[in-house]
Amino acid sequence: MITTITFNASIDRLYRVSEINIGEVQRVIESNATAGGKGINVTKVCKILGEDPMAIGFLGGFNGAFIKNELDKKEIKNRFTKIDSETRNCLNIIENNKVSTEFLEKGPVVEDSDLERFEEDLNAVIKDTKVLTASGSFCQNMPVEYYEKIGNICRENGVKFVLDTSGNALKAALKSKPYLIKPNTDEIKQLLDVNVESREEIIEAGKKLLELGAENVCISLGKNGMIYLDGKNVYDVKIPKVEAVNTVGSGDSTIAGFSVGILRGYSLEETIKLANACGISNALNVDTGFVKLEEVEKYKNLVEVTKIA
Repeated sequence: MITTITFNASIDRLYRVSEINIGEVQRVIESNATAGGKGINVTKVCKILGEDPMAIGFLGGFNGAFIKNELDKKEIKNRFTKIDSETRNCLNIIENNKVSTEFLEKGPVVEDSDLERFEEDLNAVIKDTKVLTASGSFCQNMPVEYYEKIGNICRENGVKFVLDTSGNALKAALKSKPYLIKPNTDEIKQLLDVNVESREEIIEAGKKLLELGAENVCISLGKNGMIYLDGKNVYDVKIPKVEAVNTVGSGDSTIAGFSVGILRGYSLEETIKLANACGISNALNVDTGFVKLEEVEKYKNLVEVTKIA
């Protein structure tokens, strides 16, 4: 089973407008509200791909109840730890020129007692888990080393830990030797304080992340594909050009593809192609954390994976 962690879940609200005119009333052409947060997006795509994932993390208040109801409607298993603080909203405004502007709330405050109850919920599902993904930011008041703690729990239970976070949370988590991390170039610059413009510089940064503890490193390059390092080889991944509709959630969909490929025992090349095809399909659709199986199958065959050395 794949278990996904979303600490800082959200209601993702998408507004489409002609253009943003500062200081004026904005007329919304189209709106949409979905259960969101990076880990929840991963969960939804895993479900579409035919798996039966378990979603855990924190939910609270009216927004938390909305998210749980949305997951229940999709028949997605969930065991969220209930907290007193309200789960956040995240707003994405897309103009006709396809420029996207996001407004992200900080999220709720969690107490030590909330963390204790979460760990009880995690222990209840970890024995049935083969792959555990953790994505996104922490709630307020959470210790920066908490992903490291989760990584150690995974290692003790023989679970592959797939982590998609950044900053000090990622730096601390590397000590637990996560199975796979997926930083982008901006996150690498922040983490390692190095320049990563050329592919050669990106590869060297990836090797440094391996030295710091990651077993596998996927460096996201957006529309330019990715660089993947597994400790033995480096893979240059090229993806086809597409007309993106909404790229929010594409990274999460990529994580879902990786997780499903790992769970099913696919070859590394098959897994990389599946992951990228999921990211592409998400970008072609309005909904966040959504892919179409026919698109995934189509783009899997168009992703190029080249072993460098």
